[in-house]
Amino acid sequence: MKFTRHKGEPTQKGNPHKLTRNQHVFPRMSIERFYNERNRVSAILTTENRRLSDIDSKHIIFCADRAWDQRAEAGYMANIEREFQFFAERILAEDLRWWTLKHAVITRFYALWELRARYSSSPVPAPRLRDVLPGALLSKDQKEILESKHCLYADDDGSFPSRQMTGLRIQFELDQRCAQLSNTQWRVCKAEAWAGEFLVPDRPTVLCIPLAPRIALVGNSDITIANADTLRFFNLIAAAGSDKFIFARDFSLCFPNRK
Repeated sequence: MKFTRHKGEPTQKGNPHKLTRNQHVFPRMSIERFYNERNRVSAILTTENRRLSDIDSKHIIFCADRAWDQRAEAGYMANIEREFQFFAERILAEDLRWWTLKHAVITRFYALWELRARYSSSPVPAPRLRDVLPGALLSKDQKEILESKHCLYADDDGSFPSRQMTGLRIQFELDQRCAQLSNTQWRVCKAEAWAGEFLVPDRPTVLCIPLAPRIALVGNSDITIANADTLRFFNLIAAAGSDKFIFARDFSLCFPNRK
């Protein structure tokens, strides 16, 4: 099966209102922590059994095509990412002074990753609502201005754009998912020297967030040090649960030979 993605509504030529077209499911900053010496990663398209070598964080496999609106992308999603990335940098610097206060931050980011992965390829259909006046007098430019200012509007046929509904749905389900995961306790898990490296799936299926090739956050687990067998297990589970692809700094280190 060839890699495909949902095709979002194109912006005006030149994208004058700077709407985000390629929306990262797993954040760009997180991908770049897995860069090799050439500032690239390798990916395997699991549905095609095909490898992509030396791709950067802007590659289309990492992005949804305008699946949710700018209100979501630059609003609540950006806030969740910003708080998580600050904390991730602290973890990588081995500064854990606020660790006990930040479990909810990790959980919220995990839920966001999970939901963006789900809806990136299957956005909410555009609903047509009764008694809603269509935006027949709104030009495409006016609609884009409204979206850039995080406003909602109705299209010419009285429906709301799919991406607006998707942004709202993710926001609603985010609170639900965080409530379900409210008791999750996260730990930092580091790979032993010579044990290998973590790979990253396109969607999470277990409570694991890879932060860097040798460091991950794991939920409700007492594993803080991963030997080669443990790392192999994590990576096999991640690969088996992926939808379309997995990526890593160096796949040869993700499934190390047993000694």
